[in-house]
Amino acid sequence: MSSSDRKEILVVGGTGAQGLPVVKALSASTTYTARVLTRDTSSSRAKQLATLPNVTLIQGTQESEADLHRAFKGVYGAWVNLDGFILGEMKELYFGFRAYEIARHEGVKHYVWANTDYALRIGGWNEEFHWGHNDAKGRVGDFILAQDQKTMAATLFTTGPYMDMLLDGMFMPEEGEDGSLVWENPAENGKIPLIALDDVGVYVKWIFDHPKRSTGINLEVATEQISFSEIASAFEKVTGRKGFHRRISFDEYFPKREPYPNAPANWANNDGTPTTMTWRQNFTAWWKFWGKGLGANRDMALLDEIHPARIKSVEEWMRKVDYQGGKRGTVLKDVEDMVARVQARKGRI
Repeated sequence: MSSSDRKEILVVGGTGAQGLPVVKALSASTTYTARVLTRDTSSSRAKQLATLPNVTLIQGTQESEADLHRAFKGVYGAWVNLDGFILGEMKELYFGFRAYEIARHEGVKHYVWANTDYALRIGGWNEEFHWGHNDAKGRVGDFILAQDQKTMAATLFTTGPYMDMLLDGMFMPEEGEDGSLVWENPAENGKIPLIALDDVGVYVKWIFDHPKRSTGINLEVATEQISFSEIASAFEKVTGRKGFHRRISFDEYFPKREPYPNAPANWANNDGTPTTMTWRQNFTAWWKFWGKGLGANRDMALLDEIHPARIKSVEEWMRKVDYQGGKRGTVLKDVEDMVARVQARKGRI
């Protein structure tokens, strides 16, 4: 198929943890090209994407309506993942709604919203499960599926925590002197729907490949629904080293993990915009929701049908990445950007 015959897909959030495999899957296909909206075309991740075939970069931000109009114009479809840790809950709500409306104005045919579990609704409107970066996406997702599908098909693509966060993020364990690993956090023993990022692109491509099946649905994905004690058991089976989960109180946990005292929820790039909650409030609800197993509702048989070759378990993923636990990887873009900014400041001192 010539490049002129391919369908162009706008990817918003293409340099993020989910966006990278989405762009790579579209690039490797025989059907699509990818147009990636990015704040910085000179960043290391943007440069990586620019080397791929059938990928073009367009500079702009997710919080500029003019940039969104320019980005959506002329594309067949879009996969949109706004960064709640950059925008904060209020801005993500506004630009989540506006991105959808602008896409309809520009004539997009298939709109995929990178969604998350609407924790407050799933938890029966109990405020202890409300946290900003999930509920903002969930509210927008509910709004999108409530609209008609006649002129623009829409699909929600719902992920839970990334399995890759065992390498970089909230699920990093501590390594003992004896080589054992301990996952020390406030999680109860509920099952969590972890998703291996390597498989994300396949699912998103399936959505665009099968509009009759994917229009109007919420495709909720996971690799395995698993508790922390089971993660530790998988680690022992794969490596032969001891692993265990130690549940600790929030008062014990947060001083070790909070980025800085009284950090806002969008701590990675707080521009002074009023925030709805602090980092501690956000992640208190986060740990309560996942720890109680409230997100373990994935249709694993459907996921097997869509992607028969998918990674099936944490154990399989650990073997694939040669997981040792103590070595930190580079998964989360916000953390990577924060480290880069700190290093740049140090270089100027």
